[in-house]
Amino acid sequence: MTKILLVNVVDEFRKRRIENESPSLATGYLASYLREFGDFNDITILNAGQSLTANYLRNFGVIGISSVTQNFNVAKQVATEAKKEADPLVIVGGHHITALPNNLTENMDVAALGEGEQTALEIIQSFRKNCLTLSKIKGVAYKTGNKLVITGKRALIRPLDKIPFPARDLLHISSHFVHMLTSRGCPYKCVFCSSSSFWKTTRFFSAKYVVDEISAIVAEYKPKRVNFADDLFIADKRRIRKIRQMILAEGLHREVEFHCTARANLVNHEVASLLKSMNVRNVSMGLESGSNRILQSLKGNSVSVEQNIKAIKILKRRGLTVSGSFIIGSPTETEKEIMQTYKFIERSKLDGGEIYVLLPFPGTKVWEYGDQRGQLTDFMDWSRFEIYFEDIPNRIMVSETLSRDELLGLLLRFKKLWGTRRRKTLLKEAVKHPFRTLPFIRRKLMRA
Repeated sequence: MTKILLVNVVDEFRKRRIENESPSLATGYLASYLREFGDFNDITILNAGQSLTANYLRNFGVIGISSVTQNFNVAKQVATEAKKEADPLVIVGGHHITALPNNLTENMDVAALGEGEQTALEIIQSFRKNCLTLSKIKGVAYKTGNKLVITGKRALIRPLDKIPFPARDLLHISSHFVHMLTSRGCPYKCVFCSSSSFWKTTRFFSAKYVVDEISAIVAEYKPKRVNFADDLFIADKRRIRKIRQMILAEGLHREVEFHCTARANLVNHEVASLLKSMNVRNVSMGLESGSNRILQSLKGNSVSVEQNIKAIKILKRRGLTVSGSFIIGSPTETEKEIMQTYKFIERSKLDGGEIYVLLPFPGTKVWEYGDQRGQLTDFMDWSRFEIYFEDIPNRIMVSETLSRDELLGLLLRFKKLWGTRRRKTLLKEAVKHPFRTLPFIRRKLMRA
């Protein structure tokens, strides 16, 4: 029997939050797909750092590593450790290796490019039969000597409902809230986001699939909250209507609250009403900037600052809490434009949010920009892509107008503003919903 280990290489961003969030679902989907279609039942899922010594890794015949750019150094370490005392089949997948397949190391046997479930299944089935012929498997990259070989493109899984619910029994699920995905991909092409290049197109799980998964989660884990962690939950309004109708029919809106993602240009009174009636409590949006020039450089002409303001107002009128994420440090962004974003947040009715310094992730337009300027190479220290700018002295930045110290000073001003905003929001929630909020208020106030 083939023993399989799936490793979620947790980056520093997730390490900060892992105690209070559900873990990444990528390995959970892989495990459930391997069980369903390959009859592989001896599967273990671990986060990097959990007993991943050579002595432990030698117990597995197949080791799959899921990694993004900022933790790819750790992925390389896991692969190296795996090969020290044994010779398992090491498969690596995720956004980073898909964008830069030439990053395969001598300790990584093969990369599963893009959507990985069917590709990984075929690789492991071939390996189990002792006839591993990678050239016959679509959607992989591997090396022959010093030559990188990339096979033909693999068709995306359709319908998406074919994929079983992620194997949450192998993950460490919080009893407080649970993440789930109702779609893959995003119809928009923001210059900083690698999702559209990774998923290629937008596909949706059906309304029935989504509500069946919610029912299973509620029955098994009894969470207080389910978070729809899609790139854009409200991308298909007709599907939202169906999901809402089925949630109400099954009474799930009385069992659990929901959080979801939205985009300002798609928010209207009908959407806000649909979300409210199905017990969505919080909506998060990538608002990015208070400057129309910078916003359009990041997201194109599809949205404006005025639409961002209007979307917040519409959602707030329905009694929803609203969170926004923002990006500073675009190549030509000035301090004055960054302060426009600060003032936007200050004047808005946002309940919370995040601020980030722009990163040129592989597979994005910003990567192409940094590459053309000679800032980036395909082989560099990937820890420099740490999301939290203040933690890494040599963290990558693409600003042409501001120094690191200037950006850091501005970033800390934003963080102070957000901290004040969060404390006010939490206190309001405590007054409004004391029995639901008080058990968590002290811990959250300390973290805010």
